[in-house]
Amino acid sequence: MDKKILGIIIAVIVVIGGVLSFYYIKVSKATAEIPAGKFVKISNTDLAPKGKIIVVEQSWYGCPVGAAASWAIYNTLKNYGNLSYELHHSDPYHKPANIPGLIFTNFTSSSILEFYVAYVYNEYLNASYNGTPIPQDQLIQQGEAILKEELASMGLPPQVANYIIEYETQVPVQQYGKPAALYVNPQHLNFAILISGPNGTYIVTTPIVNPTTLSGYSPQYVLNNLDQFQQIINASNMIQQVILEAAGPLAGECPT
Repeated sequence: MDKKILGIIIAVIVVIGGVLSFYYIKVSKATAEIPAGKFVKISNTDLAPKGKIIVVEQSWYGCPVGAAASWAIYNTLKNYGNLSYELHHSDPYHKPANIPGLIFTNFTSSSILEFYVAYVYNEYLNASYNGTPIPQDQLIQQGEAILKEELASMGLPPQVANYIIEYETQVPVQQYGKPAALYVNPQHLNFAILISGPNGTYIVTTPIVNPTTLSGYSPQYVLNNLDQFQQIINASNMIQQVILEAAGPLAGECPT
């Protein structure tokens, strides 16, 4: 092969690798920590139905991290189907307070992607999503049970909930020194997005949009002005790139 052509090919591979590493890194069982704000590839296993990609969000009704991330999720997945939602603010007593967000109520796919969301706790982090009281020292344990039950009822394989629980409660985040669920007060299942398809499974368990950047705005204003928030645009691009990476051979069927 001509050395000049070979050099161009190598350069292209390096550039593509650099772009993808901006959005996610690979993690093996031997990896002690994961970085904040990035997806990590945690498995080569495809957890989606054949010919599909799944995006699974775990949050709670009052979660400021989930509220901030909801805009990037909406901005990306609106291209894959019809999202139904309610305009919302996060828990007024949980810092940062009153972050504008969306509560997703339904998703009707018009593509190969399916979206699932499980809100584990209520607005004030003192009960389950349906109002059953939970003592503070039981939020993680009962949250795990609720998440498993909710995702199973949606027809998802058990490994989806198991991965979310593992990476929220057992795998430390580099910048925190603790797993995401143990860094917050009170300790609880906080937030995660899992994406899976033919090329494997990816997860993020930390903020992809800083909630404080949205403080003071109304949900309607953010909805009408998404392109004014660069963090939302960046997070949307990250989700889209990880969807394409997870899709593997199905990537050509994904909206761009």
